Amino acid sequence: MKLAPGDVVRLTKAASPQFGSPLVLRLTKISERRSSVSGWAWIEGYQLDTAGQAITKRTVFVNLAGISPVGPRRVPATV
Repeated sequence: MKLAPGDVVRLTKAASPQFGSPLVLRLTKISERRSSVSGWAWIEGYQLDTAGQAITKRTVFVNLAGISPVGPRRVPATV
């Protein structure tokens, strides 16, 4: 899965043991910083509530293969 800012993803235990309860995140940044653990990376974004509203900014270390997309990618509207 190719990640990009604006993607909404679900993080579960498949992404990292820290996600005992699933977390939905709207990505703002995928770190270019190399990890010593193959397939893992630092990602940043806003944790979303059940209404899709941002509630807190998060930076997490995840197994990229364990990330699940949530619906189609949302492209910001232009005015």
